[in-house]
Amino acid sequence: MATLYSLVKESKNNPEALEEVIEMFGPKVSKAIAQTSANEKDDLSQELKILLMKCIQLYDLDNVPGFWEFKDKLSKRNSS
Repeated sequence: MATLYSLVKESKNNPEALEEVIEMFGPKVSKAIAQTSANEKDDLSQELKILLMKCIQLYDLDNVPGFWEFKDKLSKRNSS
């Protein structure tokens, strides 16, 4: 089984990898819509999956900060 990172990277050019990522998030989507009324669940589920697809396509995997960069950013934010 491929990792989430590798699937997201591959999904930029491969619709099957994108579909697999969406399936991985299926339980999270289901839990998120559990409190929603029955007639809204399908629409909300579809909207969440569309948003997930957009986020995956826009996410820049090459510009992810390392641990120390992330720590410094949090320290600066907390000291402000």
